[in-house]
Amino acid sequence: MQAQDSSFFFYRNLPYGSDAMYHPLAVFLHGGLDVLQSYASSTRASALPLRTGATSVWKSIASPGPILNRYGWNRFLRQEVFPLSLDVRHAQWAPNYILHLIGGGMEYRKLSEWYEAHDVPMPMLAGAITAMSYHALNEIVENGPDVRPNVDAIADLLIFDPLGIVLFSFDDVARYFSDRWQMNNWSPQIAFSFAPFAFRNFGHSFVAKYRWSLSSSIQPFLLLGKSTLLGATLKLRDATSFSFGAGAMQTGVWETDATNGISTRTIHVGATAGLFYDRSNSLLASLLVSEYYLERLRVNIYPGVLNIGTFSPGVFLTMGDRGTLAVGITIHAVPFGVSAYMPR
Repeated sequence: MQAQDSSFFFYRNLPYGSDAMYHPLAVFLHGGLDVLQSYASSTRASALPLRTGATSVWKSIASPGPILNRYGWNRFLRQEVFPLSLDVRHAQWAPNYILHLIGGGMEYRKLSEWYEAHDVPMPMLAGAITAMSYHALNEIVENGPDVRPNVDAIADLLIFDPLGIVLFSFDDVARYFSDRWQMNNWSPQIAFSFAPFAFRNFGHSFVAKYRWSLSSSIQPFLLLGKSTLLGATLKLRDATSFSFGAGAMQTGVWETDATNGISTRTIHVGATAGLFYDRSNSLLASLLVSEYYLERLRVNIYPGVLNIGTFSPGVFLTMGDRGTLAVGITIHAVPFGVSAYMPR
């Protein structure tokens, strides 16, 4: 592996925090499985509706014209493409811009830089393939278990995800979101439990801290993903920062209506708040509390904080209603950890 390239905007080969756990496989799992939380679905690997979900997504994107004719082009453009509605039931465009265009674009660029730093040939192509792969898995998981047309997959996979890749291929765009917004991946530490074999402590999260001046010690703070938190960051002199935010978390999905067999879905939300500690924008520890019944509390402490001699593991704990509990451990050298799970 070569040394950190000064031309990189998002990837940094740091031995601590969330950046120490950054790896294409972890990104694929976080991004691909993230939607499971919104649907409160089983996280068992055997329960993932991959076959029906893939069939549904393929039928949607392989022949989008007839589906959009049935759904209504005006409705599709108003709700999915252009920011013309502020009603949460009809503002599906919001996550398309924030999580797919901007967040997905940033993730593609960071993946490309990871591949370049690890001497993978054609790193930007590898980054694009990885990014589109996790986007596709996300749509597949979201669209199971029923096979039915879906305009969300059309908007995401055919419009916003590719546009994010194109947009962040330009250095000026990547520089702006790196320098001015200080964007980064702040996903938790994904792990596997083995009784049953299931995914724990996952979710695709992005941070943005708006830098309005180099000298300011207080910055606006934004966390995006399953949770949307707005708050402030206090910068300290040793390159560490404390951030606090409060906002809303996705707690479920419901169908607002169905036109000609094609549904429109939106989300249930609940309150959430979080406290975050980072060094050089690599997350060291986080605490989230929320109204989400499966995860009232989530604590993540990343490698580089707890030291046992020269060994510095990461640990996490999640707690839900009626005693649901997951605890796990991670290490820097592996992009995922192991977890014990106690159901309610």
